[in-house]
This record gives sequence, C-alpha cells and structure tokens, in this order.
Amino acid sequence: MKNYIYVLIAVAWFSQNSHAETPTESGDLESYLNSITFGVENDGRFKIPTADQLVKFESVVALVLHGSYELAHAGAQQLDYELVTYRDTVSERLHYILREINPIPSPLANGGGIYVFQPSATYNVAIHAPHPKADMNTNKGAILTFMTSDVRYFMMATSHRRSHPDLSTCQNFSDYRPSDAVHNTAHYFYAAHKAMEDFDNTINYIEFHGFTASFETIVSQCDTGGNLAIANISETLSDDDPDRHTMMHSLESVLNNSSEIKACIYSTILDTGPDDKYTRSLGGTTNVPGRYTNGSSSVCDHAALAENNTHRYLHFEQSWTMRETAATREKVAGYVSQAIQNYFDNIPFEINAGLNDAWYNRVTAGQGFLITVFPEIKQMFLAWFTFDTQRPPEDVTALLGEPGHRWLTAQGSYDGDTAKLTIFVTEGGVFDAVEPAATTDLAGDGTLTVQFTDCNAGLVSYEITSLGISGEIPIERIALDNVLLCELLICTQYFPAFACRK
Repeated sequence: MKNYIYVLIAVAWFSQNSHAETPTESGDLESYLNSITFGVENDGRFKIPTADQLVKFESVVALVLHGSYELAHAGAQQLDYELVTYRDTVSERLHYILREINPIPSPLANGGGIYVFQPSATYNVAIHAPHPKADMNTNKGAILTFMTSDVRYFMMATSHRRSHPDLSTCQNFSDYRPSDAVHNTAHYFYAAHKAMEDFDNTINYIEFHGFTASFETIVSQCDTGGNLAIANISETLSDDDPDRHTMMHSLESVLNNSSEIKACIYSTILDTGPDDKYTRSLGGTTNVPGRYTNGSSSVCDHAALAENNTHRYLHFEQSWTMRETAATREKVAGYVSQAIQNYFDNIPFEINAGLNDAWYNRVTAGQGFLITVFPEIKQMFLAWFTFDTQRPPEDVTALLGEPGHRWLTAQGSYDGDTAKLTIFVTEGGVFDAVEPAATTDLAGDGTLTVQFTDCNAGLVSYEITSLGISGEIPIERIALDNVLLCELLICTQYFPAFACRK
C-alpha cells in the first residue's frame, strides 16, 4: 500500500514532464561501474538531502520498480538524477540505471549513490556496496558479483562514508556521519532501500563490507585454522537456528566447503566451544536498512527484535585477503553466486492456496479429503469423507444415504509445509432442519496432521481419540488443475513473477 501511495504522489509531482524519454546507452556495464569515483574522507562532497527530496527520490525508485520509466526519469531530473536505459554489450542484458547527472568529481555532485535495476534477472536479490572507498575493494567485489549472479538489483554509494564532516543525527552514539549510506536515514541509499522493501518484501539483500581493525577479535572468536581469508556473516541480528534455510547459511556452507575461506556467523546465542563457527562481533546490528527490513519501530534508535527477523538482509564482512586482488574477488563472487543459486534451488515447500482441492489415496478410492487453505490467517480447513470402521448389520437402513457413510472435519493452523489440525465430529444434525428442531454440535475427537512434499503429494497422519486408532494416508490430487497455481505461489515468494511463468 505504501508503495502505491508513493506512485500516486509521484504522478502528481512529475506528470508535467512525463513525456521526457529515458536516455539510452550501451557499453561494458562492469567497466562503467568500476570507473565511478567516490571522493575522500572529509571532502564535504556528500550533500544531505531535504525531507522533500528524500520522499521524491523514494517515489522515483518506486516508479522504476513499477516499470514507469519515463515518469521516473522526469522525476529524477528534478533531483539532478537521470534514469538511463543501458544495454550491456557483454551480456546483452537490459538494465535501468538511476544515477547523478553530475557525479563526483563535479562540484555539482551530491554523492547520493547509483542504482541499477535488471528486470529480466532470475534471482530476487539486491547487492549492496555502501562503503566503496572506506571498505577498500568491496565495490569491486560487489560489482563483479552483480555481473555474474543474474540478480535484479545493485546499489552503490558514490561518496566516502566519512565525506561529510558532521556527526549523523540518526545514530549519534558513535562517529557515524550523514554520508554513511547504511547508518543514516537522510540518504538516497536508505530511501531507495525503503522503496524496494515496500514494493517487494521477499527481496534478499547481500551487503558487501570489509574489516581490518577487528581482524584479531574475529580470529579469537572463530576457529580460523590460521586462514587469513575470513568472512563474518550476519542477518544484522544474532543467529539462533543453524538449521534454518536462509541465504546466510547457504553462503556460510559454500564458503567453508571451499577450503579456501573460513566463514563464521554472528551469534550471541550459539556457541559450541573452541571449534565453533560463531562470533560476537561485526553483526551489523546498527545497519538502518537491515533494521527496516527486520521491522524495527525506529531504525535510528532501536535495533530490530529477534522475533521479527526476516532472514533476508545479509551483512557480509570480508577480511582483506578476500578482496585484495582480482583473483580473490573473482573467487568470492563465484562463491556468492553459487550460494544464491543453492538457496533458490532448495526452496522449502510452503502451504498455499494452490492446495485448495479434492485429495485422495488411489488405493482407497471412494474416500478422500477436501482441503481449503486461508493464507491470510494461516489456517486450514479439511473435510474427510470416509466410511464407518465396520459395516453395520444387513438389516440397518437409512432414510437418506448409505448407513456406512461417515464424514469428519478438521481445522487449525499451518506453518511451512505442515498443518496441525483438530478433528471434529458433527453431532445432533437432521437433514435440512432448522434449530431448535435439530441442534448441531462440534465435538473435538483427536488430531490430524497434513504434511506436503510438493504441490501434488502429501501425507495425512491421524489419531482419533474415541476409537483409539491412528494411521497414515498418502494423498494426491484427484485433478491436477491447481498444481500450476501452487507452484507459481511458491516460486513468486522468491523469484520475480515473470521468471515463475517461464
């Protein structure tokens, strides 16, 4: 909803110039990004944007995300930015670049960053390079990763993190400056991130950093085995579950399996002794984009809470050995690309509305289940059509229906691929009767668990209390019409919608 409001505001602001076509360029995108200069510490090149400029920049990014490129370009020009349609002559891929019209070293530069959008990318991932000058060579590694990973977004600061001489009013407990792209909200970098997060809250972010001063501390907290190539990774929150499927754990696994890099994870909770892989430093917990993604109530003042961790914002700290040479950066980019691919290739199955259907076990045809999923409240309702546990006597008849027919209902919550439901028996009813002639009661009578392995297979496990019986029933759909919808709903949690329609 927020993003649509920004788009409406932007239409009102920028419509008078909406016919301005976006400039078109082509060339070697990697070389172009690597040619950008950033200034130096205390050079004063970064200019703090006003509140109005921040809102407008956020609206411009929202327009780009919605594909309103001409309108975005018109709005960008009001901020001394432009939106360029750029075709990379190496990959032949189409990009949209939001950049300053007069970048550093021009005296008209504002140092607000450069933003690249690749709509045709496969992976719903953003690569961030917030400290390109101060964290030496992290910009080069981030650029290389973006060019090789087939991801949708790239964001890079274009001024030194300590360009502005003043202290930041956002996080005034340290010496962060207003020019620090990830420790200040009055920055186009934060405005762009906010627009992206409001547009799509399934984006995964990988933010490139480098450390030297904390090297000995990290070595003492992590069993590096003497390796100087050390990565310290976090989700800008303490890790509390090493078995969770996240981009962080995918990257940690790839790096450690490489035998060339020792990867550790920031956690104040997990610690298995001298051979552990956890550190208590460089967690990125003060990172304001990370705080926004993880639901902080006030990103300048309050860290995000562990229970709100989206597991989508990856803070990737690298020792100097990892980013020193072109060869080492190429290896790191390859590992990050592999981690991205591994993560998306191993997406866990999640229950969704595409499972709404009739299900049965073909061995016991004539019985089955009707399943309805309510995603907004994370609830499932199930109707179980079956028979009595034993046949009634031959002389038993029914006025309506066959006397052995039975049906049960079950309902409850679900999480991930599993729904845990309470079985109910409906009692006291009479066909088409109105109360009080027939009062219907629901009586709880056991539990039923439904676990899905994919969009056409699951397992029902039941325990019926009154009968003292339990068992398992493999299930599949009676018809396959909704399989495609189910797969699409799972895919679009992690990928752009267009990629899921291929």
